Amino acid sequence: MNKIGVLKNSFIGFSLEEKLQIKELGRPIPDLKIEKQSGNGKKSRCRKFNKTIYDKNNWLCGCEETNKLFCFVCVLFGGDETWSKKGTDDLVHIWDKMKSHEKSKVHMNNVFSFSMLGKLNIKTQLNSAYRDALIKHNQQVDKNRYVLNQIINCIRFCGAFELALRGHDEKDNSENRGIFRELVNFSAELDNDLKVHIQSSKAFKGTSKTTQNELLECMLDVYHEEVRKEIENSPFVAVIADETTDVACDFQLVIVLRYLCKGRPVERFWRFYVLEGHDAKSIAECILNVLHPLLKHSPNKLIAQSYDGASIMSVGLNGVQKIIKQTYPLANYVHCYAHQMNSVMTSACSVNKQARIFFSNLSGLCSFFSTSPHRTKILDEVVNRRLPRSSQTRWNFQSRGVHTVYENRKDLITVVDIIESTSCDSSSINQASGYKLKLQDTNFIFWLGIFHQIMPYVEIIFNQLQKVCTDSVKVKKDLENFEATIQGIREQMDSIIDNIQGEINMSQGKTDEPIIKKERIEGNSRKCEALEICDAVLLQIKTRFNFSGHLVASNLFMSEKFSVYRHQFPESFLNETCIQFSFLDKSMLKNELQVLYQRDELSNISGAVPLSILLNEVGLNCTFHETLKLLGILITIPMSTSEAERCFSMFKRIKTFLRNTMKEERLSALGMMSTEKHFLNGIENFNNKVIENFATKKERRMDFNYRKL
Repeated sequence: MNKIGVLKNSFIGFSLEEKLQIKELGRPIPDLKIEKQSGNGKKSRCRKFNKTIYDKNNWLCGCEETNKLFCFVCVLFGGDETWSKKGTDDLVHIWDKMKSHEKSKVHMNNVFSFSMLGKLNIKTQLNSAYRDALIKHNQQVDKNRYVLNQIINCIRFCGAFELALRGHDEKDNSENRGIFRELVNFSAELDNDLKVHIQSSKAFKGTSKTTQNELLECMLDVYHEEVRKEIENSPFVAVIADETTDVACDFQLVIVLRYLCKGRPVERFWRFYVLEGHDAKSIAECILNVLHPLLKHSPNKLIAQSYDGASIMSVGLNGVQKIIKQTYPLANYVHCYAHQMNSVMTSACSVNKQARIFFSNLSGLCSFFSTSPHRTKILDEVVNRRLPRSSQTRWNFQSRGVHTVYENRKDLITVVDIIESTSCDSSSINQASGYKLKLQDTNFIFWLGIFHQIMPYVEIIFNQLQKVCTDSVKVKKDLENFEATIQGIREQMDSIIDNIQGEINMSQGKTDEPIIKKERIEGNSRKCEALEICDAVLLQIKTRFNFSGHLVASNLFMSEKFSVYRHQFPESFLNETCIQFSFLDKSMLKNELQVLYQRDELSNISGAVPLSILLNEVGLNCTFHETLKLLGILITIPMSTSEAERCFSMFKRIKTFLRNTMKEERLSALGMMSTEKHFLNGIENFNNKVIENFATKKERRMDFNYRKL
């Protein structure tokens, strides 16, 4: 709209709104291609247009179509024909012409008219009645904004603690108007301004469901804008996605973004989406619709994508990850490591019949106590500790079950004895009798002892994998430690089995009786089966984590190997890394790493995050640019989809059976306030930004906009 060719003849005919839009766009300042020869013979010189001429004043502009200079205000309001219609390309005398034009009365008048465009006339501004009305209006806006601020605080409180805003009946005579309405009324008892507003306002109370939804939408908009700002300042981004089916049988997708903020990795919830299709194309389109506005100017920022490993997400040719990578070629797929570790343990503990039977019995025992308040009461009285609900897919829950039963096996026998003798329910008596025999069974005790040796380390690795602040360097080290631990357990199997056999003998009343041939054969068979479990774990780890570009790159930052790297540089790791991330400067990166390997003070730093923070804090971000770029990649790449899983846990607390018709905008906003409450508290003037957004959405019956002179 602000092109000179458009404005020369039509500015007068534009509406006030269009004129104000042109004023906001400002003058066009293109880089013109003007060349003029001056002088004759040997003294001839060529003058070329320099764009810095626009900086000399605020009215000079250019036209690409005619390749000439104009006066912007005179083009709009009319004036000297040279500057308003024809334009000039006389670079030889341009400075004299500009000075002469600036002194003309027509130009000065046009500058004044342009400045006053969209403002009230001076007489109105100087009118005292207008000033008084303006002051009164702004004072009322202060009160309105204060009231809306208190209402926003009530919504934020409910959202932070996952409380339902709406009640079954929100009428004034209802006994239960919902937590939000009751919280507003309670706040009004402590705040007189809010109380007066609630009692007297007829135009806008701010408590209707429509207003609630609009405020929630504005909060989500402000939150998204803050996340966009963080992503703009971050070198790399990764996307995490997961799907589930909600209580209303809708297919829900959650999207989480991971990136560096102030040198540390953060994972920000974006929102929930209901998808019509449950296929790779539908999921990929939804993810791309989120990514395009965020990364449209820097597609190479997307360095990774992480999912749970389901075939629809990970299949090579038709999966979601392949579709995403067609648009974002650097977005390498990372299978969630927590899910992979689940697969490792599931496969390893299914290699023989006895292990499968053991975990089936363990799951049944945990369920036996969790499905009856009577049994749970007896368990609390005797053991004073409850058995965790077991899960076939989450092995950190299985490990807790193993620990609890191992440490309280004798007390659990007492519990099932009491249930067997006091219960009137035949099903409970039958189950209690069966579990009593299982708790005394030598096979069960043996496998309980074996897995009690393994499971503490399984829980440790799971806890490490699910931390937001973890990185591939730390995970690489944790996996190596876990593998070494399982290997150590395998090598000490004879000693472990002897200890377990001693416990079995004690439970059966045997002390120093010689081991008969049958027991020796059974012991050898159990040892082979236990070794088979360890071998399966080691094999699965090597198979599932044998190669991945970011894990290879992690070897470059293993601080315990720095002393070795000083004398023998890890050339193969560097080559693989630069193939995986081709935009790195290999020679520069090698030089930087060689310097880091020589520094003794870095030998105790564990993980990519601490090293990155140190280099930034001591001001070495320019010197070690390539190293920090690689560290940024390794930190940004997500190791698990745990944050998405946590979002679904929160999601199921918000959208329950009684609130199953909740719309996606409201659900996402409430989810954001629960998941990101600490982040929201850190946003400066968050409520004011929400109010500004709310005021501009549409015309309000209550005024929230200040007026200026």
